[in-house]
Amino acid sequence: MTEEQFFDRLGKQYAQNLPFVAYRKPGENSGTAFLQKSAEIFYSEELTEKGFVFAPFDDKEQKFLIPEKGSEKIIFETSGLTSGEENPSVDAPSEADNPAKEEHVSLVKSALEKLKSGELEKVVLSRKEEINIPGVDPVELFRRLLKTYPAAFVYLWYHPATKVWLAATPETLLKVEGNRFKTMALAGTQKYQGTTEVEWRDKEKQEQLFVTDSILKNLEKAGVSTEEIQRSEVYTTKAGNLLHLRTDITGQIPSTKFQIPNSEKAGVNALVAALHPTPAVCGLPKKKAKEFILSEEGYDREFYTGFLGELNLQKNIQRSRTRRNVENLAYRAVKQETALYVNLRCMKIEDDTVSIFVGGGITKDSDPVAEWEETVNKSQTMKKVLFK
Repeated sequence: MTEEQFFDRLGKQYAQNLPFVAYRKPGENSGTAFLQKSAEIFYSEELTEKGFVFAPFDDKEQKFLIPEKGSEKIIFETSGLTSGEENPSVDAPSEADNPAKEEHVSLVKSALEKLKSGELEKVVLSRKEEINIPGVDPVELFRRLLKTYPAAFVYLWYHPATKVWLAATPETLLKVEGNRFKTMALAGTQKYQGTTEVEWRDKEKQEQLFVTDSILKNLEKAGVSTEEIQRSEVYTTKAGNLLHLRTDITGQIPSTKFQIPNSEKAGVNALVAALHPTPAVCGLPKKKAKEFILSEEGYDREFYTGFLGELNLQKNIQRSRTRRNVENLAYRAVKQETALYVNLRCMKIEDDTVSIFVGGGITKDSDPVAEWEETVNKSQTMKKVLFK
């Protein structure tokens, strides 16, 4: 399918008010779309379904699903779209004098009281900025995101019940292939200025350590043996115009805790329950941080800092073409794969209103004004495509 045919199909699906999702995984030259054939609402209960899941920050709320069965699946090439400059120079409106600054600084100060008293170790606070853009075209914005952020997970989601969501997110929540899983600890932020060889403050290093340790502890509590977990060294990674600290974590799913006989699907729900919401989008201790967020942020995050992605889809694995395998026609295996991402650097479109969601991790060493400035920097990810 050509590029123009693909975007035309998305436009027609949207005009008919039918659910769909289109996405491209980080670094890949092709993308996928599921076009649901009806407007029916489907939910994922135990993450055992096949399709694309879209889940909110609050894990007590329903997780939406576009099922593989009942949807048309199309593949599109994005190689011609990802050759653009990753950080284009655009004139996006500045938030330097935004009246929301005082409100966010006050929220951070309130959190610092809890942090310094020892009630919290870390809390992630966010805000929503609403911009009126008459006639905004989600499909065109998706095209711009694909070109602007080739290293991110880029998606366009639409359902009449949720409205339009788009993002270019740098963070993987969970990948499962067979009995192996991958996740990451991502924390700390500074603006990219031409190099990844940068110095990090103790605040960001401590924040990243909090996230990594928490993920490891939660996986252990969920039944994953520490002997089955491998972690990388902390390194600096680039996401759009920002830098973060990252640790990669891999491991094996123990069959006794996570799987049922002859099934690879039961492990996903258990792992997600252990990971979501991560300390990178919620805080520590998780329960108290979440309570603070829900009571003090002053708005509904909805799907911001939730998770989304492919759920239990079949993937062909190419094995080595040895003579024995070829003779037995066994050089190709089929496995189920799940690839879920944290919904960061995202926006929601409803009518002519575009909502941009941004936030940052707060520790006892945080500076309220610096935290505000961090959210301004993060908002540029979406503004680069809105005002291009």
